Amino acid sequence: MVDFEKLDDYVSAFKDYDVGFCCLGTTRRKAGAEGFVRVDRDYVLKSAELAKAGGCKHFNLMSSKGADKSSNFLYLQIKGEIEDRVEELNFDRYSIFRPGVLLCDRQESRPGEWLTRKFFGFLPVSWASKHSVPLVTVVRAMLNNAVRPSDKKKELLENNDIYDLGKADGSHKP
Repeated sequence: MVDFEKLDDYVSAFKDYDVGFCCLGTTRRKAGAEGFVRVDRDYVLKSAELAKAGGCKHFNLMSSKGADKSSNFLYLQIKGEIEDRVEELNFDRYSIFRPGVLLCDRQESRPGEWLTRKFFGFLPVSWASKHSVPLVTVVRAMLNNAVRPSDKKKELLENNDIYDLGKADGSHKP
């Protein structure tokens, strides 16, 4: 456990790991615009910087479908900006995961997201897999990706890639 407001006090917690995973995020509704930027940009960047300084070779970042630093939407803009900022840290390997709507249960109430999850639940998997993904599939994809060899310095894994890598049996397309 770390205090994200004082990450520099936890440098030792980021040392001597070959692979790092960052899945930090909040919502503007929950944290306000300033809080959202602090969590989704500042905390993520600081975590990546500490991981790099601690010897991390492969950094895995949870981002979002549609991330684009030039977007007019703050959420997508910050996600795109942080993707670029982390890339500048020059990890040996950098994997960006861009899932669509995460199909998961949350502690807080998000009525719009709940309706979206229900909507995707009734659609054929072939269509839904382009726009949504169960959280457990993302977790499996991140773990499967971390252990598979790759000669790519940067990997951008969109929703369909996440589905392929996150199959329960561990199989995936080459």
